Amino acid sequence: MALGNRIRYYREKAGLTLDQLSERSGVDVGTISALENRNSSRSKFATPIAKGLGMTVEMLEDEHQDLDVVALMASPIASTLSTIGVPVSKSDAPPEGYVRLQHLSPKPSMGHGAALAEPVHVVQHLDVLESWVLQKVGSTDYSRIKILTGCGQSMQPTIQDQDLVFVDTAQRFIDMPGIYVLDVCGRLLLKRALILSTGTLVLKSDNSTEFPDEEHIDLKTAGESVNVAGRVKGWWTLKQG
Repeated sequence: MALGNRIRYYREKAGLTLDQLSERSGVDVGTISALENRNSSRSKFATPIAKGLGMTVEMLEDEHQDLDVVALMASPIASTLSTIGVPVSKSDAPPEGYVRLQHLSPKPSMGHGAALAEPVHVVQHLDVLESWVLQKVGSTDYSRIKILTGCGQSMQPTIQDQDLVFVDTAQRFIDMPGIYVLDVCGRLLLKRALILSTGTLVLKSDNSTEFPDEEHIDLKTAGESVNVAGRVKGWWTLKQG
């Protein structure tokens, strides 16, 4: 399926009109329509259109994947992707037994929160042992798993400062207590989270000695200011000898 067909496919799958995709991507309606109708194989507008659909050009052009475009567009992290620095050609496949994951630029704070000061982009592509991903992360849809760098000491000793965390960005709600990446009033946090029966979101740190305070948020009145960017499914900690 060439680029034009894939743009139309994902636009319709997302339930977007031409006008809506134009607004999300910044590309003129006529240009998008022309790309779809002449079924173009490549275009300089592919990057902003892909970004408007919550994905990268590589994701848009990959004919072997049928992505959940609605989940990608809903994620505050995934929806703003724009691949820079390390483009990957289709011929550059990961070694056998490995899967290729995106390491994104945001560094969620294991502390008081960090604002997203610049657009999200792909820092690097990492080839990870597939059996490890299946065992620790538990997903065969690798496009939804993103790698972020955690910063701070509030989750010690569980997660250390500068650890690489594997985040399921399709997990858009808190269904059980766990460690999540959340956008709370513009602050990107990596915290342990649970929702009480009263509708109160509780955010707390594992390092209760240095960070004893818990944050309680009433979701009935502050639901729009709290967005789940994903659930942390695993992490890498470097042990120094």
